[in-house]
Amino acid sequence: MMSPFVPFPIFCPYAQWRPSGLVQFPENNELLARLAAVDESCFPLISLWYCQRYLAWIAHSWPPEQANEAYYFETIHLERLLNWCFSEGLSLLSLRARDLHRYGEFFSSPSADWCAPTVSLKFLPNPLKPYESWMVNPAWRPFLSTPRDASCQFGMAQVVINRFIDFYRREVCKPGLSPVLRGFHKKKAVKNFHKLTEYEMDWYMASLGALSHGEMYKQSTLVYFALARWSRQSRRRLMGNSSNPGLLNQFYKGAHGAWVETLPGGGIRALNEQFTFIFESYLKHLELDPDQPLPLAKLFESSPEGKFARKCRDQLVQMAQGSDEPQIRIAAAKFQNLTFSSLRKSSTL
Repeated sequence: MMSPFVPFPIFCPYAQWRPSGLVQFPENNELLARLAAVDESCFPLISLWYCQRYLAWIAHSWPPEQANEAYYFETIHLERLLNWCFSEGLSLLSLRARDLHRYGEFFSSPSADWCAPTVSLKFLPNPLKPYESWMVNPAWRPFLSTPRDASCQFGMAQVVINRFIDFYRREVCKPGLSPVLRGFHKKKAVKNFHKLTEYEMDWYMASLGALSHGEMYKQSTLVYFALARWSRQSRRRLMGNSSNPGLLNQFYKGAHGAWVETLPGGGIRALNEQFTFIFESYLKHLELDPDQPLPLAKLFESSPEGKFARKCRDQLVQMAQGSDEPQIRIAAAKFQNLTFSSLRKSSTL
């Protein structure tokens, strides 16, 4: 009896990614062995090769501060589709509309053996060995078994996969209309925004601050959420972009010790004591003196809505579900979709 297909990680962590100049392809030895075991009719190596060409092409559009996050979103959706193709004996490079339809159905409700309860590392890092010798993490799975907004994630999958298909067909000069992944299963639902109370936001941020790992990432995430609650500047202005980077010096300390934000048009606005405590803790982790003028440096080196923030959110949802406080247990559903936008909309300022 043939063993069921076990999905495996395909794309390396961002820190190990090299768009060109690899000595061997793929670079990781165990990944190469896993791909060699896939049915040849799936064309696993050439499929991955075109995926890497696509990533090198799309990477030119990523703002430096968001590159890590962008790489994650592109690769997770390509990785899921590649594994599904391998399990079905299909080639990524010759998918038809009905194949993508089937994948959409699988995406909306993946089988239990393709899901893990928490986010896991793809490979097991070994500081004494290069990435090529790292072992695949047997606990890794493409999907999470925790509740998720499948329709929202499917929308992102459509963007990545349809863009890749267009890229590939242009690369090989393949005429005709491209098959596309469509949101056929996605139900039109009325969006019910459930505002968080001040107590719920305080609980979430205090619990995040109490987590025992990832101190630097935790500090930047807390500042990001504090800005959502207490700043009146847009996320775009705070985060910045290639032409208008978000800088630390858009804040300065006023005469009475409160932090002040500069608003578009030259206005200023004082921020409250809770923001002061969180922001100054962050500055100390950046090895900056809160009592000195802030430098022309980026407010955030990487996206505070990255993989670490999502991992923490999963942990905090579980904590809320097991809380002794009924209000927090009920709020767990709100925390599941907590973002900068939901915090901003919930703020009473």
